Amino acid sequence: MKKQIDKTNPNAWVAPKQNGYSPTFKNTKARRGKGLGTAFGKGVVMEDVLNPPAKKIPRKESTEHIQEQSCSHYGAGNHSHYMDMRVNSVTNREMCTRGAQFLLLPMYILGYIVFRIGGGMGWLEFDILDYGFLASILGLILFDFLRPIATPVRFNYQDQEVYAYHKGALYRIPWNECEIACMYAPDYMGMAGLADAYSLNLWLYPQHCVNGKASKEPVPLVLLNEGSYHYDLYNYWEYVRAYMSEGPNQVYNPEDKNSRIKAVHTKNMPLLGIPFIFPLVTLIVFLIHPSTIYLWFNPFKKKWPKEVHEWTGETINWH
Repeated sequence: MKKQIDKTNPNAWVAPKQNGYSPTFKNTKARRGKGLGTAFGKGVVMEDVLNPPAKKIPRKESTEHIQEQSCSHYGAGNHSHYMDMRVNSVTNREMCTRGAQFLLLPMYILGYIVFRIGGGMGWLEFDILDYGFLASILGLILFDFLRPIATPVRFNYQDQEVYAYHKGALYRIPWNECEIACMYAPDYMGMAGLADAYSLNLWLYPQHCVNGKASKEPVPLVLLNEGSYHYDLYNYWEYVRAYMSEGPNQVYNPEDKNSRIKAVHTKNMPLLGIPFIFPLVTLIVFLIHPSTIYLWFNPFKKKWPKEVHEWTGETINWH
């Protein structure tokens, strides 16, 4: 895939305009520490800094549509004075599953047909190679499925604070000190070399850690990662910015505040009560968006430390 970012100016890389905005990335290595490596080495960290102060991003789409989509795709719960937003490891946990679906499974099906048509094996005969392929496919899917679901990031409008629980460390960050940036993060695409990719990062600084062991240098918690297209990252940010800067009453909020459910409740969808409908819906969703299935059914969900419940005034562990 061809890189589209313009690096003519070594101090300001310009990405193509998408949804009304063309971001400019500048080197922020001096404020990010020495430990962060990128696909183009450890010399530069190219970012479009979004906060602080909160930077409003122009959007072509209507504000209501952007907020509705961001809430639906990345929101883990809207409450009276705070909201939870899912992180990238939850919404994009599909790499191994996609490898099983689109690489190993087609290879296995092709080999199965060739060997059976060629007469090497009977149609219902299986050998160790068959079991190896099937075990590998299942193993990759289970790896994505069984990884614990990370806690979301909690944005507390009332107290103007942000809470993050990452790798056993709990962070309590004042909004006016909360560093969020879109980073140009090119990824390897096989023989094609590097291709454009972008990450929306919440930077976790050791001074904001209140429980657990933090790194001596800031570490990025990836809120969202996308290849080639940066508009979803800025839509995600615009939803968060509007919420924290303008207040809960100014952003999209589903009428049913319990819509961010932990699992599928068939009582709310009568057709799912038909025995063959629920498995069919589950299969279709799995093929299209495995992360949704993993979020519904994964039994291993990390919980907030008790301090977060004290700060927000109620015990909520929705994901």
